[in-house]
Amino acid sequence: MVQSVPLTRRQPFKTFYIVYLLITIIFVHLPYLCIRYALPWARPARSWSLKRCILVAAYREILIKLPAKLGLDASRQPPKSNDELKNASFVWIEGLSGESDAFCGELRKAASATGVQPTKVLAYWIFRPGTAIPQDLKATEGEEIALYIHGGAFILGSAHPDSTTCTLSHGLLAHSSTLSRVLSVDYRLAAATPDPPKNPFPAALLDCVAAYQYLVQEMGFAPENIIIAGDSAGGNLALATTRYFVENPISGLGPPGRLISFSGWLDISDSRNGPSDPRTRNQESDIISNHSNYHHRAYLGPLFDTDERKTNRYLSPVSPHITPTKGLFKGFPRTYVSAGGMEMIVDDSTVVVEMMKADGVDVVLDIEADAIHDYMGFAWMEPERTAGLKKVGEWIDNRRGNCMEAAIEA
Repeated sequence: MVQSVPLTRRQPFKTFYIVYLLITIIFVHLPYLCIRYALPWARPARSWSLKRCILVAAYREILIKLPAKLGLDASRQPPKSNDELKNASFVWIEGLSGESDAFCGELRKAASATGVQPTKVLAYWIFRPGTAIPQDLKATEGEEIALYIHGGAFILGSAHPDSTTCTLSHGLLAHSSTLSRVLSVDYRLAAATPDPPKNPFPAALLDCVAAYQYLVQEMGFAPENIIIAGDSAGGNLALATTRYFVENPISGLGPPGRLISFSGWLDISDSRNGPSDPRTRNQESDIISNHSNYHHRAYLGPLFDTDERKTNRYLSPVSPHITPTKGLFKGFPRTYVSAGGMEMIVDDSTVVVEMMKADGVDVVLDIEADAIHDYMGFAWMEPERTAGLKKVGEWIDNRRGNCMEAAIEA
């Protein structure tokens, strides 16, 4: 069913709404929040400052909802040349060939169901500041690399090095002595009505698979030296990309050596939403909200009204509707899972770790008790942000197994 364009997306109503919003923020919401959170015992966490309380509420009520309300495009145009970039360069990666062995199994089946086709993919090489960008970008002997997949609910964000959704790529480089560069993939963003629908599942996953294939087959990185990492929706894609190469033996394309999920959104069905679940309990302490199903409709596309959102392991690997769960993560590489204890989808992270451990995966869980969703991506989430990134960096630099687990979970 075609939906009409909301008045807030049409001029002059769009301008009227923005003016109204600014007035209510300054003269209503801000004073209200200052009064509501004036006393520490009234805050979502006693450790939070008044400033943090206001910022969390602002993100939840304004920055998360506004793009959908006003139809704002939060993506970025590709650069015209590398001269526009600092400590970075960009590359166009060939999409998966329709005849390629790497385009198989569940990925080909899903693409056929939703009408998605492989296409070329924009990606950014991001280097540690002070590192000379080599003419030849191919892997050096034994070099480790992170393939980073940004968050943004599948509908927002960019892999561009100056984008706020690329903050964690820089964080990995700053706190790991092993990594000297990251490949950040600018996968296709999805959209749904009232916008023109585009890029449903598995478009973004196709792009991530193509980026991994590029690292191995064109750049010469050994699969065991690749870390696939992602936050929020990017965490979902990181697990799905890893699963794809674990489940499909493809010549020359073995699974990655390691996996990192930052606040991964791992159950698109949002099935755990009872009164005592974090999706309900943490609504006032997180930056995300359940005000709209736009991002669900956008990413799922034709699958939105089917059971796929509940039962497809590439979409919702921790959904309680998937049975049996034994063996669901068999063969997965060493994994690091991080989340904030105050976020609405923290259970996605704790449940995936339980499932991985049951399947014998070497996995570390790091829950920062008073932190929000994707907290390592926000400069104002200190000191938790830097402390968390240091732990991740130590894990990356330590290839001997999960000997750090006790210290991290303590």
